Amino acid sequence: MSYREKDVVAKFTKGNHQSDCKNYTADDLLDMFDETLVTNLPFETTVNECIEHVDLDSVALVTIDLAVTEENDDMFCYAIDEPLVECSASLDNEFANESI
Repeated sequence: MSYREKDVVAKFTKGNHQSDCKNYTADDLLDMFDETLVTNLPFETTVNECIEHVDLDSVALVTIDLAVTEENDDMFCYAIDEPLVECSASLDNEFANESI
């Protein structure tokens, strides 16, 4: 089972507390998907097991890349099949040099 990109409302990159859109946090995932299975992984795990609390002020971080989708007024959480590419100045410079 996989998700459709057009249904994605937020993405979380491993090690982050906040989503790419800044609308959701790892704590929101815990609230919305308490003990919900992530069904598109080769092993059985829950959303809660994909979130780790670190010692600094009990901040919750995701341990794998996750996508939150909205489908027919329901929300689902999926593991992202392909790793996310993080934005960086070096990548931007590389792209600019290739397009010259």
